[in-house]
Amino acid sequence: MSERAPQRRNPRIEVLRLVAIAGISVFHTFQTWFDAATGGTWQASPPALFALGLISLLGAYGNHVFFLISGYFLVPRAAAAARDPGYWADQARRTARRALPILASVLLYALLALAVSTWLVPMERVSLAKTQWLVGGLQFIWVYLAVVVATPVIGLVWAHVRRPRIAVAVLVALVFAVNAYIAFVSPGSEERGLLEWRKLMSAVSYLVAFLTGGALSGRALPRTRALLGACVGAALLTESVAGLSGNTALLAALSFKSTSLVSFALAVASLAVAAGLSADGADRRPEGEKTTRLARLACELTPSILGFYVVQSLFGSIWHPLVDDLCTAALAYGEAALLVVGVVASLVFLACVLAFDRLVRIPLLRLLHLA
Repeated sequence: MSERAPQRRNPRIEVLRLVAIAGISVFHTFQTWFDAATGGTWQASPPALFALGLISLLGAYGNHVFFLISGYFLVPRAAAAARDPGYWADQARRTARRALPILASVLLYALLALAVSTWLVPMERVSLAKTQWLVGGLQFIWVYLAVVVATPVIGLVWAHVRRPRIAVAVLVALVFAVNAYIAFVSPGSEERGLLEWRKLMSAVSYLVAFLTGGALSGRALPRTRALLGACVGAALLTESVAGLSGNTALLAALSFKSTSLVSFALAVASLAVAAGLSADGADRRPEGEKTTRLARLACELTPSILGFYVVQSLFGSIWHPLVDDLCTAALAYGEAALLVVGVVASLVFLACVLAFDRLVRIPLLRLLHLA
């Protein structure tokens, strides 16, 4: 999720944001296919299970990336200002500047969804008489908003804890130990209430990612590219063991939404590489580093990531059946065709929404002085 951009952004981090949201788009397309394969309603081949297992990591990976990036920037800023006079007044202004665009964006697309459902294509979940589409359907947005609102408190605590990074490391270990229990021992039913404890652990996992991002800021991770390669190798190995052996129970456990340790580790390593952390903890990205076309495109599009999150949730009853029909038709030509069509359709959908958001929501927010 993209926060108000600083004057000079690291293009590699913006590209990472774009990669993360592309992964999330692909994940949402194949979520039903993954559930069908692991639930026994579709007998996918071992190679297809392997591919679906990797795709299933992308959703949690992308969400962790956004919380990591936000924590990487927001936590040290708040902690550095914690002892300044007027801290709370300053943080209240900063928090309002971050929160108001989120609320305005949800309101804009909620009104658009109501209009579409009323006059164009009826959407069963979208109604003024119902709240689930705005509460449970946008739970990631509300978790992100809650973390943003809590940032001043986090910064104050961070500044007064003697070794905050050690505290974060302990918290990461504890949270993912609980997550391992959830994934391998007590995953619960597919339909879980919003306040059910397993559901709440997803929110805790994202908070931990936010804190981990703060812990990474200004710190060294030796041989970050090797670390990323090791995480990619671990993902390939674990998913291949589960997928190629046809062990759907293991496949589901390894990819248990936000509790996936593999996704978290991949996200941490990705941020370390994108941020350019060197052995001494500094960013050695050359000042004159050329900005590639992809990086410039990413800087233009990443402010619209928030819009995509909202659209893909509120309008799921429209786009998901269309993409499912495309994938079902492609499956007649083989599982490889299903995978290719699903990925392409996901990226086309993402590109269309980002373009629409760039042309509609962003100018409206600027008109309201919220962007």
